[in-house]
Formats: sequence, structure tokens, C-alpha cells
Amino acid sequence: MGELLLKYWAPIWALLTTAAIIVMAFLAKTYAKKEDVQAVSKKVDHLEGKLDSMATQQQMTDLLIELANTRGEMKELRAQIQPVEHLSRLLLEQRLKDDK
Repeated sequence: MGELLLKYWAPIWALLTTAAIIVMAFLAKTYAKKEDVQAVSKKVDHLEGKLDSMATQQQMTDLLIELANTRGEMKELRAQIQPVEHLSRLLLEQRLKDDK
């Protein structure tokens, strides 16, 4: 056995290293590199930070309710302002006629 090993050590070593390289190549394709995992982790942390700063569903609902209330108040004010606007136009027309 020892003589056989001494005689064929170079081809045996070449086969072992080739097998190891093939296994490492398959592992490299299967598993992600540490740098890639760290880059993805940084992106996830960045997205979590953005998500934390966003408004919650309750805040958005409250904002929509306030907008609806404001719209209603604006319509009510427009209805109240129309007679005053009409009166001011009539007064302006009267003033312009008097100045002629």
C-alpha cells in the first residue's frame, strides 16, 4: 500500500484537489457571500428606518377625516361669501358710475 501511494501520489493529489475545488464551486453557487448578505442587511435596515418614519393607518385615517371636514367648511364659507361678494361688486359698479 505504501509503495502504491508513493508511486501514484501526484495523480491522487490532483484528484483530491480537483474534487475539493468542485465542491467549493458548488458551495459558492449555493450560499451567498458575506458581503452580499451585509449589503442586503443594510438595505433592509434602511427600509425599516423609512417604514418607521411613515404615518400609521390611524394617522392617515385621521388626516382624511380632517380633509373631509375642511372641504365641508370651505363649501359652507363659499356659500356665506357669495352674497357679500355680490354686494361688493354692486358697490364697486355704483362707485365707478358715480366717478364718471
